[in-house]
Amino acid sequence: MAWGLAEFDAERRGKKEGYSAGLSDGISQGISQGAQQKAIETAKNLLSMALSFENIAKATGISLDAIQKLAEEQNSTNI
Repeated sequence: MAWGLAEFDAERRGKKEGYSAGLSDGISQGISQGAQQKAIETAKNLLSMALSFENIAKATGISLDAIQKLAEEQNSTNI
């Protein structure tokens, strides 16, 4: 099947739009994951300072259950 100029341009535009959308999604996902990782690191530091789980959850935005799990992980690695 022979393609004309219009089809070739449409394919090229489609690929460019797909690339741009994928890049944008990847950047957004990376930023989100980085922010989550930073919150976890902050929570671990606050745990080592013996702050309450409730205050750590408020400061980091991490759920109380997740803070408790982090504390358990830290306690098991410090044994």
